[in-house]
Amino acid sequence: MKVRETFLLASLLWTLGIGTASAQSEPAPQPGDDALVQSYDFESSDKLKDALAALDQLPPARKTSYLGWARRGWLQYRLGQHLEAIESYHKAIAVTPQAVEPRLGLMLPQLALHRWADAEATAKEALRIDPGSYLATLRLAFVYYNQHRYAESATRYQRLRELYPSDTDARAGLAWALLKLGKNQEAAREFRDLLAINPRLAVARQGLQLAGAAR
Repeated sequence: MKVRETFLLASLLWTLGIGTASAQSEPAPQPGDDALVQSYDFESSDKLKDALAALDQLPPARKTSYLGWARRGWLQYRLGQHLEAIESYHKAIAVTPQAVEPRLGLMLPQLALHRWADAEATAKEALRIDPGSYLATLRLAFVYYNQHRYAESATRYQRLRELYPSDTDARAGLAWALLKLGKNQEAAREFRDLLAINPRLAVARQGLQLAGAAR
């Protein structure tokens, strides 16, 4: 880095009240860091019950923080404790009402329980906050599909297909929605495009066979 660049960086850090020394030092440990590290370590070893139990060792303030509730919800979802996960994600949303992330997390147990109406409402809340959210749009399209609202599903998937042309989830969803709408030629074209992206995609091969058989 040139001297002038170094000086400008140091000046900026000083102006922000950071200082070059503190910028290079390790952050101060927070109460409960050991329990959080243990939780992540247990999860990486697929010991999900232990990972969840480790969160009980967090100090009360951190246990009821956004991170505490969101992580609890995630682990409960992975353990199949979907009702408990929904409750935890709702508490995470209460802590950070304008955050998209906990709403995306909340949709996971809602989808697992086939609570389509709840998942639709959650997705729309996320899109109200972040209209361009990829995951919220993808999951809303999936919800519409499972509600047999295939035209609305296709519209959402089509938008994602335009934005992410090689995204197999969006293109597969669009192809299946088109097939359900009876647009077999369009669906077949989408399935062929999917196979051009991933020749081993079984869902595309199955869909292509159905599109051909339904002609």
